[in-house]
Amino acid sequence: MINRSRKAIASHITYFFLGEYFSDALRTTLTVLLPIILFFYLGDQEAATGIGVGALLISLTDLPDNRLNKLKNAIISIIAFFLTTFLVSQILAFQIWSAIIISALAFLFSMFAVYGQKMSLIGTMALIVCTFVMGLHPARPLYFSGYMLIGGVWYYLVSVIQTLIRPYRSLNHAIFECFLASAAFLKAKSKNYDPAFPLDHQQKEIIKLHIRVNQKHELIRNLLLTDRYAMNPDNKKGRVLLDRAGLLIDLYEQLNAVHFDYKSIRKSLSGGKSLQIIAELIRMLAMEIEDLARHVRSVKNIASKSKINAAFAIEKELLVVEMNRLDENQKEFVRNVISNIDEIAKIIISIRKSEVDESHHRTKEEIEYPLFVSSDRFSLKDHLSLKSPIFRFSIRMAICFVFGFILVYQLDASRYSYWLFLTLVIVARPKFSITWKRNFQRLKGSLGGVAIGLLLIYFVKNPAILLSVSAICLLGFYAFNRINYTISVMFITPAVILTLGSYHGHFDHIVHDRVLFTLVGCGIAIIATYLFPIWDSKQMHQKIKEAANATLKYFLITADKKKNHNENIARMARKDANLSLSSLSESIESASQEPWQSSLNLQYLYEVQVIIYKINAMITSIYLTEEQLELDIENDFIKPITWNLQLKKSDQSIHSQAGFELKASDRNESDLLQHKLRDIKTLSSALTAEYHLHH
Repeated sequence: MINRSRKAIASHITYFFLGEYFSDALRTTLTVLLPIILFFYLGDQEAATGIGVGALLISLTDLPDNRLNKLKNAIISIIAFFLTTFLVSQILAFQIWSAIIISALAFLFSMFAVYGQKMSLIGTMALIVCTFVMGLHPARPLYFSGYMLIGGVWYYLVSVIQTLIRPYRSLNHAIFECFLASAAFLKAKSKNYDPAFPLDHQQKEIIKLHIRVNQKHELIRNLLLTDRYAMNPDNKKGRVLLDRAGLLIDLYEQLNAVHFDYKSIRKSLSGGKSLQIIAELIRMLAMEIEDLARHVRSVKNIASKSKINAAFAIEKELLVVEMNRLDENQKEFVRNVISNIDEIAKIIISIRKSEVDESHHRTKEEIEYPLFVSSDRFSLKDHLSLKSPIFRFSIRMAICFVFGFILVYQLDASRYSYWLFLTLVIVARPKFSITWKRNFQRLKGSLGGVAIGLLLIYFVKNPAILLSVSAICLLGFYAFNRINYTISVMFITPAVILTLGSYHGHFDHIVHDRVLFTLVGCGIAIIATYLFPIWDSKQMHQKIKEAANATLKYFLITADKKKNHNENIARMARKDANLSLSSLSESIESASQEPWQSSLNLQYLYEVQVIIYKINAMITSIYLTEEQLELDIENDFIKPITWNLQLKKSDQSIHSQAGFELKASDRNESDLLQHKLRDIKTLSSALTAEYHLHH
């Protein structure tokens, strides 16, 4: 166990330093520092500052993406940064007008979220540009704006060239992370067979990992399916990646497909070794997926070095032998587990060999891939209302800036007062829970960074060494910026203190202002959440209905599979069901941190979350059943499930099962399907009962 933990830690360290986060951080740090060093050496301080700040800030808009999307993102970011810099630098001499216009920009840039995540990030960074220009107060606005423009062009030139040289780097990394998340998900499921782990805790962990894997799949879809070069049928590398992504989805379906009454299973199989053997087999598969993750960055065929070997076969044989001691119901359960394990192993081997059988190819060719890409096309007109969370947050941000200006004008003049506005932009979020979390992260990171900075100042007196350390801290900031915000702030804080202190002097003044304005900014952000608030606790009723409705649609399409055989409809239904469950889970997590969360019945919400997850898992299991199994959605067994998933309170939720008959070539398959449907009926009835008990 100790050796396994050491290997895991060593693997994570290796993944970090050889992965996309660190290599991107190294490239970005060098791209930012190179013009600063060059122009300071040439004696042009204004150019060094402008180009360096331009490259530094615009780098934070650079998300993993394909070539065309990255180019579009670059053009929008560069134009937005140039216009913002020019406008703000022109009005700084007029105190009242600068407060009015910058507060208006706070509203405008916050509204960028209407057009999706990428535009939202560009809007946030453009607002941060405002704060930096306020702090730098350039003497020559046009020249400084030009330098910011050059810095932005320089950064994206390097970034786009890297993407042209290695176009599938981000996609391979996303697939790599998806494999790691899938392995963690499977490890968590193996604990269901271990009586040492409480089932309630396990279900919560599994749902969190389910959401995490689903998010990784969404990233892969957006990176791959929007890349017209990769999707070109003549692009061999693109086809390999598309097939690999398809197999990854098939793998996830198998990981998520079967859900059992683990409490009963533990009790039923407690007398033998079946539970331990099943858990070990599942752990072996999880380790295999983890090992496989190290190879998926290559688009070349991978030689089969599978660990699904003799040891795996021996464990399976032991399970088969153990079956002889079980009764018929126990044997049926173990057979289902073995079937599921075999399917997972088969997909893993296919991924290793980069082989896809003909039936898989035919299925994938029928899929209309653009349907599965999340659209960023939204109507601004629909959000110009207080009903829109984006509009409410934008007004709140503008009010925060107005209050910030009033407060700053009442204090003694400080060249670092812009840190208050910078903190506001970074920590203020639409939801209270995220704002609260971000506040603590920034405060912990800032105070930890200040402590590190003070220690360095105390022990190191050489400015050259201090500047070198600040460059290393900048690298650390970029390396952890997408992984852990607290640690990234802990790196950037000493970088700022050492750089400004080495240049301006007065380290004590810098530290004082950094702490003061960070605290004030965090305080304003928290208080402002009560202005035009967005409370998840008030939306739980609607979120549960949306999740149940998406599950119902998925069930009806699965039950009527013979008629609705379109693969696109079924896959979209499954995707919507997963996304609605993720949205419900996020809302529960957010509501649990709101000021009056004590009035919420969190236990009920967690139970609803688990029930919907179990139903979706059982539906997926039915969907993967052979096509010859036919369900009649008008059947008296199916109707109560439909009624329950509509969350209707009625005696129809306890329909009798009389007259229920399935057509199947194999009677065992028919019996198994009836058992799954009974489980769904029981779960859906429990969902309806819980819902009406608390609403």
